Amino acid sequence: MEDTKRCGLEALEKTAEISEFKWYIFDIINEGVEQDGIEKSKFSLDKENADAVCFMIGDGNFSVCGRAKEASKDHHNIYHAVCDFFDRIYENEEKAEEAVTRFLIRTLDLPALMKKPSRSMLRDQICKCQEEVNALEEKIKKEPEKKEEAMLSLKRIYLKGLNEKMERYFGETV
Repeated sequence: MEDTKRCGLEALEKTAEISEFKWYIFDIINEGVEQDGIEKSKFSLDKENADAVCFMIGDGNFSVCGRAKEASKDHHNIYHAVCDFFDRIYENEEKAEEAVTRFLIRTLDLPALMKKPSRSMLRDQICKCQEEVNALEEKIKKEPEKKEEAMLSLKRIYLKGLNEKMERYFGETV
């Protein structure tokens, strides 16, 4: 029984590490495509979008999909997934190769990057929290309740803290 508990805890820890790790990978990918002037509408990270090339990290695999002529593909190796993603984005072998090289070099900085919060993760948290605040505001307009008003107050405080963190670490607001 003790072995089962330990294995379960180790699996949870690895899931948390992967979850956190993916946001830093998204930061590095974002940094590269922004540097090359690729429009945000042409790619999507962590969400499937029919009109964009998508890069998603799932349970033990990396999925790349997008571009009408190319099928979705699952990779078990991050290098292959990143190569596939950049090939689809750039449609130019030389530019894709440059992007992959930059990505690989940048991954060497992961230990330093992981000392501060992930920009992608903060953006995602801010967007989700803002959606929750908006939903609570609408619900309170229809039928005010103390419980929802208290939750709204807490969500606003949390949202303010996330925005302050984004401003402090990255000098930007969402």
